[in-house]
Amino acid sequence: MARRKDHAPEELRGLIRVAAQKIIYTKGLDALTARNLAQKVGYTPGTIYNFYRDMDALVTEVNFITLDRLEQACRERIDGLPPTFEKVKALAYAYADFAHDNVRAWEAIFMHSRQLTSPSRLPKSYQKKLADLFYVIENVLTECLKISSADAHKAARLLWACLHGITVLTLDGRLRLIGVEKPHLIIDDLLEKYFATYREAK
Repeated sequence: MARRKDHAPEELRGLIRVAAQKIIYTKGLDALTARNLAQKVGYTPGTIYNFYRDMDALVTEVNFITLDRLEQACRERIDGLPPTFEKVKALAYAYADFAHDNVRAWEAIFMHSRQLTSPSRLPKSYQKKLADLFYVIENVLTECLKISSADAHKAARLLWACLHGITVLTLDGRLRLIGVEKPHLIIDDLLEKYFATYREAK
């Protein structure tokens, strides 16, 4: 087993974070414990708490990385697209596809959120990352649908809630129970019908 002097503090913190990320991404959040994490990095469980006040803090750091990856995936999907309704669809597909390709990482974000007693426990950087993600959605809606920033703010949260529900049902295999094989089809229906109604109301 390695000793603490074998790694500089920042190097060891990075090893712990990377090991936690691998466990969560391959086996899921429930598989992450101080004991099996310590075994992976070759230190005692107590060493982990020299760098993280608790496992929640470590999971939050891993989830921040996942959110950053999700934001980048969304930005890359829409980069260079003209401001049309197809850009809105591309953004929605990016969210669904990221969850499909990174199931355990994506699930960990929401499983961990249920364990947190208050949003105030989240670091400011994490709260900002969430705001940045919604900014991407709001910006696309404002640009492509020519709606006000206030309307885009509300529409972005409704869109995310609907996409999240569709994604959960897709990953659970339950979407097939209502005869939907591909989530993109129901996403198309959601976007076209909601925003058609929205435009009529305007």
